[in-house]
Amino acid sequence: MFGPHYFSGFDTFRGLTYSSSMPMVAALLAEHDFDDFECVFGHPGILPPEAEDILAFQAVVRDELEGRLFRRKDISDARRRRLYDCIEEGTVRFFVVKDTIAHAKIYLLSDTRVDAGCAANSNVKRRVIAGSANLSERAFSGRQAETLIVFDDDETAWKHYASQYEAVRDASTSRLPVTDGPPPVEKVRIERTPTLVEAEESPNGTTLYVPTLDAEGGGIPHPALVTRMEAIRPAIRRGMAGVPRPDRTGHLRLTPRIVKEIVQVVRSRQAEAAPTLYLSRSRDGFTLNGAPWRLTAEKAEVRGDVEGWLAFFENYERGFVGDVERLQRDYFTFMCWFYFAPLMCDLRNAALRRNAFSFDQPMFAVLYGSSNCGKTSLIETLMASMFTHPRIVDTQDFTPGKLRGLQGAYKRFPVVFDDVTRDRFNRSADEFVKDEAIAFAESPCFALSMNADARSFKAEIVKRCLMIYTRTSLPGDDTVARRRLQQSVAAIRDRISTALYRHYLTRILPRLDDEVAGSCDAGEGTDALLLSSTTLCEIFAEHVPAGTLLPGWCQPMTLAEYQKRAFERPRRVLDSLLGKERYSAERRPPEQCWTATGDRITVAVSPIEFNRIRADIPDWLLDDTASASGQIALNRKLTEEFLNRSVRAPKRWAWWPSWRG
Repeated sequence: MFGPHYFSGFDTFRGLTYSSSMPMVAALLAEHDFDDFECVFGHPGILPPEAEDILAFQAVVRDELEGRLFRRKDISDARRRRLYDCIEEGTVRFFVVKDTIAHAKIYLLSDTRVDAGCAANSNVKRRVIAGSANLSERAFSGRQAETLIVFDDDETAWKHYASQYEAVRDASTSRLPVTDGPPPVEKVRIERTPTLVEAEESPNGTTLYVPTLDAEGGGIPHPALVTRMEAIRPAIRRGMAGVPRPDRTGHLRLTPRIVKEIVQVVRSRQAEAAPTLYLSRSRDGFTLNGAPWRLTAEKAEVRGDVEGWLAFFENYERGFVGDVERLQRDYFTFMCWFYFAPLMCDLRNAALRRNAFSFDQPMFAVLYGSSNCGKTSLIETLMASMFTHPRIVDTQDFTPGKLRGLQGAYKRFPVVFDDVTRDRFNRSADEFVKDEAIAFAESPCFALSMNADARSFKAEIVKRCLMIYTRTSLPGDDTVARRRLQQSVAAIRDRISTALYRHYLTRILPRLDDEVAGSCDAGEGTDALLLSSTTLCEIFAEHVPAGTLLPGWCQPMTLAEYQKRAFERPRRVLDSLLGKERYSAERRPPEQCWTATGDRITVAVSPIEFNRIRADIPDWLLDDTASASGQIALNRKLTEEFLNRSVRAPKRWAWWPSWRG
């Protein structure tokens, strides 16, 4: 009967098998004293042939292997230490396929030890095991049907199968970098995926071969392995969103820069599941993920970050079409809000304690507009400048229940979603955004990016959030400009550290504490945007060369100034509806007239346009008791305050005949 004893009595092992063999691989290393051990794990090939499948397979195999090797309870500390040493010395090696799908199961064993008194090489033994069985305890137990052929000291068989094995190992694998120490169990460490490590360590990168659609399928990996692969696959797919697809031959070039981007995005996608991801403040300062957070920063580092941000914003002047100055100003406003986000709960709590109006402390921000306007790159660069690398929550978690959970877990750490659909936002945001209460002393702000138009949001959402809308973007067909911008942003992100943000916190915290104490005494609120933008502008001015003027976008911003811009579209709509030429005395068609009587303004609109126009008007201006199809009623006093002008009938000249009204 076949069994594990077929591997006994040899000092050298070569194996080509599937990943389900890891438990037995660990058992062989724990129980047998091989002088040289080498194993290649082949991809089973049952998943769609996508690059992310291969990388997910490699990442999971690598972490599963470490777990099997270093967490076995039946291995002594001395044996575990010896195993570490063998891996370090290279006498124990592991490989994983990165190219062709490998289906063969080949095990090559040899014994080069010579009995005392015998001539050299006179006692060499070789064994080849080939067939259908993976290197698993079940396959070699005799409890399942397997086809296995054993060749002992057969030179022809040895040469044949050894050449097959070496062809796979040498041409289509990456070395598995197993390290001294067990991995964390909560997530796969994507940065140590063999092919990505290989690409990052080579100046020219490496090539990943993605099998064609007609590639033959193989075996079935262990269910636990599939589960972990499926868990990490979406994050890898998101990380590879900007990577060119394989060429016609199925080859994909991975460069060090591409690897870095993939790792950053995958890390951020995993971060929301990390139980220790939070930011908290106490009398002694901040703790980030449970560890003290050092805020001191060298002046040279801060200066470097300031230079990086100036270059980042200057990029918008190179190829973007539209109101670039407005885009820069709006994005700087978002930057001021985002930097202040971990402190916003202090202002909101102070306002709630004195029962004050709390819309002046927006805990939610939406960065939206057309595609190719740099929303994602801005958010990711901001997060990297605050916390080393971006941490983005999967959009599948944008539900009321998940948002509540994140609110409690993250404390002050900003919760960020990228590319939320309009439908998902409309289903989940209303209840959460409109809830004025905060159940926690420390609560995070929420930020998200969307591809949406200016009429995508209800007025009650707009007045509670920081809404940044832009139509300024890169032309969709300008691939040269887009590539140049991506390269520039990647280079800037590489050079920006967290020094500017740490220095910003040391500057703004004393001011915030004074403002909160003073506002409580005076019963007034603190303008978070003004406080944050003033602090940032001061830091920028102090770290540019003497005599250098800051660009126009780098100026203090007040909340009142932002709010005027946030409701620009509704103001334009109302100004058009309530223009002099539309007053009823002008004998316009009935569906295009308005009248003002007492505290009410009545606007007649076409029934076809009624819903569209009504959606553009802030709800607090509407008088629903008098509104009907084809007629919109407004509160006159509130409308005049909103437009910052009076709304009354145009003056009539004395010579107008009385029949004109």
